[in-house]
Amino acid sequence: MKAVVLTGTGGFDVLRVQDRPDPPVGAGEVRIAVRAAGINFADTMARVGLYPDAPKTPCVLGYEVAGEVESVGEGVSEHGVGDRVVAGTRFGGQAELVTVPATQVWSLPDEFSFEQGAAFPVNYGTAYAAMIVMGSLRQGNRVLIHAAAGGVGISATQIARNSGAEIFGTASPAKHEAIRAQGVAHAIDYRSEDFEAEVMRITGGEGVDLVIDAQGPTSFRKDYRLLRSGGRLVMYGISENSKQGRRSIPLTLKGLASMPTATMPWWKSLMVMNENKGVFGLNMLSWWDEEGNLDRLVEPLMADLEAGRLQPVVAEAFPFERAGEAHKFIAERRNVGKVVLFPS
Repeated sequence: MKAVVLTGTGGFDVLRVQDRPDPPVGAGEVRIAVRAAGINFADTMARVGLYPDAPKTPCVLGYEVAGEVESVGEGVSEHGVGDRVVAGTRFGGQAELVTVPATQVWSLPDEFSFEQGAAFPVNYGTAYAAMIVMGSLRQGNRVLIHAAAGGVGISATQIARNSGAEIFGTASPAKHEAIRAQGVAHAIDYRSEDFEAEVMRITGGEGVDLVIDAQGPTSFRKDYRLLRSGGRLVMYGISENSKQGRRSIPLTLKGLASMPTATMPWWKSLMVMNENKGVFGLNMLSWWDEEGNLDRLVEPLMADLEAGRLQPVVAEAFPFERAGEAHKFIAERRNVGKVVLFPS
């Protein structure tokens, strides 16, 4: 089979298409002919050497795929050859074939494309974990979603919209129309505006109930200050620590230096108690390790997906041979929605 192989850590050119052995199929497993594979934050961080849980190079990345069941192992009855499915892959998904436990496979409704299917499990599962499981989002809450035009950002916006929340979203001005169409009531230009000051202005100084943020230490401090009593901050990434698609040690050190102990709530337990706020960290791979699957995050979303209340948005699909360009597209923040790969 052909696969996108991470040959080492570095720039966009370390991603190369190579021949790899077809994966075997064991009992309780399903082998999928991949039609589309998602690119996630973890993949981009793995490429630049900032994701310690990534496999050792050379390796095949990819957390999620959509495609058709190619074969099934002994004991599998819920999926059959030819079924349209989506799956969580725990790496290895950016290939023509991937084998996964049958418990990590869900049916793909006919009305959705394979590209949309590859935009579903991880982005929406991450958003559900952050917004509902950890964030306890309820109708009438105010929520700030950073990078609201990204894959997780749009997923979170749709979940928040369906929950009846008032949504604040950061994005560049060119993306404001797109995020408003998804349900963002207050679009904030993070490049020219101080998002903290703007949120406080709009809310009359009250702040918000929930913030989800994958940017990093510099914005976490502001996020925490924006929380009103009972507010929750969910951190799920450190995208500010890469620059133009490469690891940036200076940015990492700058981010850490920007957080003195007086503003680090997780170092100040008494302050957190006195201010009635909560701080959560979210790592999907750790979640996957502890529970063995993503059922608690994906299963509750299936009814809304099938009913059309969730609509995965695909920014662009790149053939395997242009995987480096796809990573560059993401690094330059040109995407509105999910970026996916497909076998050519």
